Amino acid sequence: MKINIKLVVKVVFTLMTSISVAIAQNGATRAEQILHQFKNPNSDYILAVSHRGDWRYAPENSLLAVQRCLDLGIDIIELDFRLTKDGHLVAMHDETVDRTTNGSGKVSELTLDEIKKLRLKNAAGVRHARQQVPTLKEVMLLVKGKAMVNLDKTESKWVREAYEVLKETGTIDHAIFKGNDAVQLMRKKYGTLMDSIIYMPKLWYKNEQVAELYKDYEADINPTYYETIFDSETAIPLQLAKEKFEANKDGFMAIALWDELCAGRTDEVALLEGADKSWGWLLDQGANAIMTDRPAELISYLQDKGLRNLHGDSDKVELLRANLEDAHNNQVIVVAHRGDWRNAPENSLQAIQNCIDMGVDMVELDVRKTKDGQLILMHDQTIDRTTNGSGKVEDLTWEYIQTLHLKDGIGHTTAHKIPTLEEALMVAKEKILVNLDKSYNIFEECFAIAEKTGTTRQVVIKGAIPYKQVKKEFGHYLDKVFFMPIVRTSKPEAERMVEAYLNEEVPVAFEFTVPDDSVSLVAKFPEIRKKGASVWVNSLWPHHNSGHDDEKANLDPRVYDWFINNHVDMIQTDRPQLLLQYLRKRGLHN
Repeated sequence: MKINIKLVVKVVFTLMTSISVAIAQNGATRAEQILHQFKNPNSDYILAVSHRGDWRYAPENSLLAVQRCLDLGIDIIELDFRLTKDGHLVAMHDETVDRTTNGSGKVSELTLDEIKKLRLKNAAGVRHARQQVPTLKEVMLLVKGKAMVNLDKTESKWVREAYEVLKETGTIDHAIFKGNDAVQLMRKKYGTLMDSIIYMPKLWYKNEQVAELYKDYEADINPTYYETIFDSETAIPLQLAKEKFEANKDGFMAIALWDELCAGRTDEVALLEGADKSWGWLLDQGANAIMTDRPAELISYLQDKGLRNLHGDSDKVELLRANLEDAHNNQVIVVAHRGDWRNAPENSLQAIQNCIDMGVDMVELDVRKTKDGQLILMHDQTIDRTTNGSGKVEDLTWEYIQTLHLKDGIGHTTAHKIPTLEEALMVAKEKILVNLDKSYNIFEECFAIAEKTGTTRQVVIKGAIPYKQVKKEFGHYLDKVFFMPIVRTSKPEAERMVEAYLNEEVPVAFEFTVPDDSVSLVAKFPEIRKKGASVWVNSLWPHHNSGHDDEKANLDPRVYDWFINNHVDMIQTDRPQLLLQYLRKRGLHN
């Protein structure tokens, strides 16, 4: 019997999985995943593009408007840049600073120092006390690893200047240049630099040469995307974009801002008449990216339509597995304890589905066996606390258990039934990883059901079991499922247990309980990760995490800093939504 060895699995994945997953195996950042999607558009994931940041929330083109987009999960942020008198690119739509700041004058006639003294105004024209005009460098450092930026107003003027900033910040692959100029003109100006940047030409209905422009770009750089601007359903740019979509299954970026940009299928139509009449119509034409002034609403619409599935279901599990196997990945894996039990009964099918919907990586479930051998989800030895029945699981038949109903977190009986392990794994199939707790003593039965449902590659089984015992008892299974040792750091044998695993066959992860910061093993977490094992610590109760638990984090999410500072890359939580929000704001979760 063999514990799951990461090197072996990675070799198998290299042969079996798609390019998108191969990227993820290397620890892809969200920006890299978005770039891959931009270069390889598909109908499972529609790119959401926010115009000038979320300018309804914060001043347009401000860092706060950009941060808001990152928090929402926007893929591409469209921002405008102009060159100052002393050669700095700053985020500004207009030629002058008059409309958007408390100053006046042309950007080209002001120095960076002069512009930095100004304060941005919000959409109502009210000066913002703190928001300054940001530089391109400041913007790219903020979005690095988290999103892409669509550079407007650079066009044929300041491509070289922008490129130097991107090179300095290591964000060349985060930026999308765009413009109206013919490819011959762009080649003449920038030569081979055009091959080093991502360039998206505009197909604009006002350009009488748009068909020729399109033909020349297709022959030269063959862009994945065109920014497509059309004032009617019969406009040439729309027909050209649809032609490309139908021929190559590539997409185009639609602009839902004003009537003349999208044949009247605007954001306002989405809000007043229904999103299907605007955003939905644009998708039907082949758009794989939509630029909006309503980023939160667009994201919500796409999620409801199932159009934010970055890799498709089959690829999603491979991505999750790849992240799990990569202990050097900067992405933190979120594990939901007994599912989303605050919003559905613990260990229920709905609690699992809630986790899938919110983007949790792994759901922890408890498994017990009935008197007649059925494996069900149940944490306690008895059903008294969580159902409207009573008795020990091992003394009850499946026939009787089927008559019961689960209780919610405050003890109210619900319509939810006690699920079997098979039912739970079918809900999770291709969508989320599953950690089976209470399962070590019924390992063989659990494995049989995982094999029956085709979910063995999603299952993590764990136990506080020394290496030699695991090797002896279940070695012939563990090359097919993950095994994770539980290490109670207060035990005298804890360090010896860890060393035994690391010296023999490195497990995918260790689950540690950390009662206080004096535990010597905590200092070894970085070394453990360097050797290839992830570090799992629970945020459930204070004695698991030196007092840095979910309830304290609910009052101040910065409590979770303790986990990150101690190199923990897997966190089991009773507040999955809160933890996801915290991690996403820090760029530690997609």
